[in-house]
Amino acid sequence: MSMRRVARIPVFSFNLVCVALLLCVGLAPLSSWAQATPEDALREAILEINVNSQSPGEMLVVLREGADRLWLDEADFTRLRLRAPAVAAHLHQQRHYLPLAALPNLSLSIDEQRQSAAITLPADAFLRTRISVNERAPPMITAASAGAFVNYQISAQRVAGQNTGGVFAELGIFGPAGVLTNSGLARTLDANRTATRLDSSFTHDFPRRIERLIIGDSISDGGNWGSAVHFGGLSWGRNFSLRPDLLTTPLLAASGSAVVPSTVDIFVNNQKVSSQTLPPGPFVIDQLPAVTGAGNVSIVVRDALGREQLLTQPFYSSVQLLAAGLSQYQINAGKIRNDYTLYSNHYGALLAEATYRRGLSNVVTVEGHGEILAQGAHSAGLSLGAAVGHLAIVNATLAAGGDSRTTGSLLAAAVERRGTLLTFTASRTYATAGYRQISSDLAPALQFRTRDLAQLGLSLQRAGSVNLAFARQENYSADPQVTVSLSYSRNLGQVGSLNLAATRTAQGAVTASSVFLTFTMALTRSRALLFSANGGSGPGSPASELYATYVQNPPLGPGAGYRLGASSQGNYDADWRQQVPAGDLELQAARNQGIAGVSLFWNGAVTLLDRQLRPARVVRDSFALVDVGGLPNVPVYLDNQLITHTDPSGRALLHDLLPYQPNRISVDPTELPLDTAIGARTMVLAPQYRSGVIARFPVERVAGGLFRLVTSDRKPVPAGAQVHFKGADFPVTYDGITYVTGFDHGLAGEAHWENSRCVFRLEPPPAGDPLPDMGTITCEPVPAPEVTP
Repeated sequence: MSMRRVARIPVFSFNLVCVALLLCVGLAPLSSWAQATPEDALREAILEINVNSQSPGEMLVVLREGADRLWLDEADFTRLRLRAPAVAAHLHQQRHYLPLAALPNLSLSIDEQRQSAAITLPADAFLRTRISVNERAPPMITAASAGAFVNYQISAQRVAGQNTGGVFAELGIFGPAGVLTNSGLARTLDANRTATRLDSSFTHDFPRRIERLIIGDSISDGGNWGSAVHFGGLSWGRNFSLRPDLLTTPLLAASGSAVVPSTVDIFVNNQKVSSQTLPPGPFVIDQLPAVTGAGNVSIVVRDALGREQLLTQPFYSSVQLLAAGLSQYQINAGKIRNDYTLYSNHYGALLAEATYRRGLSNVVTVEGHGEILAQGAHSAGLSLGAAVGHLAIVNATLAAGGDSRTTGSLLAAAVERRGTLLTFTASRTYATAGYRQISSDLAPALQFRTRDLAQLGLSLQRAGSVNLAFARQENYSADPQVTVSLSYSRNLGQVGSLNLAATRTAQGAVTASSVFLTFTMALTRSRALLFSANGGSGPGSPASELYATYVQNPPLGPGAGYRLGASSQGNYDADWRQQVPAGDLELQAARNQGIAGVSLFWNGAVTLLDRQLRPARVVRDSFALVDVGGLPNVPVYLDNQLITHTDPSGRALLHDLLPYQPNRISVDPTELPLDTAIGARTMVLAPQYRSGVIARFPVERVAGGLFRLVTSDRKPVPAGAQVHFKGADFPVTYDGITYVTGFDHGLAGEAHWENSRCVFRLEPPPAGDPLPDMGTITCEPVPAPEVTP
């Protein structure tokens, strides 16, 4: 009896086979497209693909399967902004093709005659479009030229028979490395004379890192609750003024979808802020500008057929919040500045301060602050600001502080809501008896126990607005002080505006009240009439009187302005201001509460730039020396506003340029002489902080001339002929009229057309004529060269 050997399959091998079979079954649907479409079932074609009525379409190489099925290159799905289907690709000539039919809810129509295909898909079949409304590239910083400036003010006053005078001066030396400034003050009171140094500092900015370093006198950053004090030493931190294009608050975003190409209009509080064209598909519009407070963003999507969809969402924006991931910081170290403006070098104890803020998210911002004064007060604490939905901002602060003898704590809480109809803020701060920080150490009498603030604003639409404010402070060493104020304002359209304010203060048994009523009538953009009435009772309150004032505001550039006012009590105020390129002159005569006086002020500056000293108005920000190629009396514009004209040397000084921001400087080409050409009429400058730059416009003399060119038989040289003159070619126009440049002395020229050539000569141009007409010029023929057989 024979026995047959039976092979046994190991258990683990059997399991592997089962898993493989299951995988094959599971992957069968994904690979069915490739298995069901062999290579010989697909053929290449070139079609214009039009998706959801987008015009024009895209000419693409596709694979056709039968009469109504298309396969697209995987890269073309991205090109058409379509989401690629999650199916196996078909490899054709080293390219991966995917079937259109795998897209859900597809509608496909092929026009064989036009060789085009129209595709219709829902919005979710497209890739998302992202549009950033406020995304701006930082301006290119214009490097400072080496130079200097001196600001000065000369004043003289006579009040109640007493004479006073003074001189203020500030020296600034600048260059690419930064700006060094030093200021001082000299005063005379009858026979007494004093002189005081004010501030001396060197400022260096790091625009790319958004940081500023100050060495010398500065003011510290106290954060939400700390001490801002005058000191001398070192200050370093992040300064957002170096990047004015950077929006630091959390920005808004809105989303939606469009089935066909559409136009989307964005409104913030019913004010249109942007209009964009959108392709089909879902979209996100971010970096929307947000006004401070509560509001609504509305998005109107309008397609080619006029159909609209409206998307609205509320928001709450506040400068108290930083955008997520954005941080701000400052470190100060040095010595306290005592008796500022009275003594030049009274520095006290050493101090150190540090402040750090960071946006943990778009709704939460945290701030830490610490400060210490050598052998004096020290404190440290934490503040937290958070948005409560779209309703309000809440803040909470906890700090501890003291000195060598005592310690204590500070607690604060606040809530703020700013809306179009209702605005309110409320805060309470409490400090224990032992709490100290640098400011209270410098002025112990100002140490408070509690401080309460509340404000309520209500918009009455066209009827105006009402504002109610309440403040109460209780000190450890004085009676509580309470102040309540009520104000009302209303815009009366073309008639003017009305403002009413009433205030009452009380401290212990002492009370005072005051009322102010003002009506402003605008006559033109620069002229206005003001009528006011005021009165009150108690210490410091105004006298009861009526006042009328006429105001003429001076222009931005050179010009005059004045103010004339008189009251029912015999008081008056007369002020006249004259602005000239070299400075501002102001004269004033006034009488108030029986005391009369007159004063004179002259404010000016001197700049040193490009090795040239020039008088100028006060240098508060940055400035530029504009050179228009030596052309005098050329108008110079700043942001399309006429500011000044070039002097006899063709230069002009522009002051008050905004540092690190685009300043558009331009000249009008029509104002230039006829014999000049300008390469660019506009320049954009982004100067450094309180520094000067040189802006040279590319102007050159063209020395043009006009003449009529004729042949020796008095026929005009045909239109289209070319004249070669002084190394350049110029066209001949109708009737032989020719215009050439470089015509500054007698020169010969040559004209040629078809198989003809001729030569001519121009006599020297007459002096003083920017575009001379040389009349008719004969062009003598040049014989064709003989051909040797």
